[in-house]
Amino acid sequence: MEVKSYNLLNVGVGGQGVILATQILSYAALLDDYKVRTAETHGMAQRGGSVATYLRFGTEVEGPLIPRGKTNTILAFEASEAVRIFNYAGPETVFLINENIIIPPMIHQMGMDYPKLTEIRDFLKEVSEHIYFIEGVKIATSLGNVRTMNVVMLGALIGLDIIPLKKETLEKAILSYLPSKLHDINKKAFEIGFEKGIELSGGSND
Repeated sequence: MEVKSYNLLNVGVGGQGVILATQILSYAALLDDYKVRTAETHGMAQRGGSVATYLRFGTEVEGPLIPRGKTNTILAFEASEAVRIFNYAGPETVFLINENIIIPPMIHQMGMDYPKLTEIRDFLKEVSEHIYFIEGVKIATSLGNVRTMNVVMLGALIGLDIIPLKKETLEKAILSYLPSKLHDINKKAFEIGFEKGIELSGGSND
């Protein structure tokens, strides 16, 4: 599949592997002969701070930053972060969201309310109809390593058939970034995510 420009925004919090996922996707895009541009922003420079990475690739890509409202896909490793950057989405944007909420400590300290998954879904439905949730942490935990969650999400991204990258290319990119001792479990995580993505694409996203 060839595309002039594809815009992907990855969001989450520190420690979830958001930046690594973007590096893997970038390498896969290069392997598929696309031009690639990336940028990233950080909140607090520690685990738990907001992280957003911008990935643009295609045959005609120049700057790294994604125009607001023009994102093709938003991959949210933490559910509430999808709300934080909703203004980068438009009616055709696809959201793939990990069903996991990490509440910042200050929210508890200040006695504030934090959005529930149902509230997040309802809010984003006002932006786009293309909302998919996946139990990324639950799947990764069942494999014995919660850190494979980001690879589960990448598999689901391919399974949904919403990104113009080849499955085998993305798997090759994943393994190239990981030590050999982690290859087997991440292959499983990628395949389970892929199957889950197919399942999501064939069913309702309501």
